[in-house]
Amino acid sequence: MVVFFNYCVDTGTVWQSTSIHEPTLRRHVIWDRRPPDREAKEQSPRGRLFYRRMKTGKAFCRPMNRVVHAHLRDIMPADPRPDAPILLGGGARPNARFQSLCSLAGIKPRLDVETGMEEPWELKDSRKTCTTYYDEHVPESSIEILGHSVGGITYRHYAHRAPLAFRAIMTLPQPTAFTAILKGIDGESPCCRRRFADVG
Repeated sequence: MVVFFNYCVDTGTVWQSTSIHEPTLRRHVIWDRRPPDREAKEQSPRGRLFYRRMKTGKAFCRPMNRVVHAHLRDIMPADPRPDAPILLGGGARPNARFQSLCSLAGIKPRLDVETGMEEPWELKDSRKTCTTYYDEHVPESSIEILGHSVGGITYRHYAHRAPLAFRAIMTLPQPTAFTAILKGIDGESPCCRRRFADVG
């Protein structure tokens, strides 16, 4: 959920649900603070995450904020191969797994405004929620973060959206549930439940 919330990614970007998806692999995590290309001027103190949007094929190399950095460090697989997947899970029916997690967490189904009927949450809803959070935090930043194309030559050429997206990602307020990744739970690491002093 940390990656979904911070980058508004597609399901296929996180997990390989079908053969055409390119999931997030070990080689996609760049721990170096320097930008991988010359066009990007901002240095990311915690590195960057590379991913490709499934629908458009557009590639992104986004900065990691404190929460994403800590989360990826915690879940990084021991497998040293560059093509090893980082985010395990998904499968052929990622929405079914997501809905069971929502049920376990006690999250009520969403209410359809038109029909008044309850509907289960889907992973694409997290993308919409992410968009809302980003636009409230830094207006118009979601356009760049989601990779949407924008009409108007002037806007495309003169509105420097990459720095806007960089600032939005690095300063986005995180949900309280994610603070356990940084602070731990009762002084313990959230991934292995060992005291922070004991975690190597």
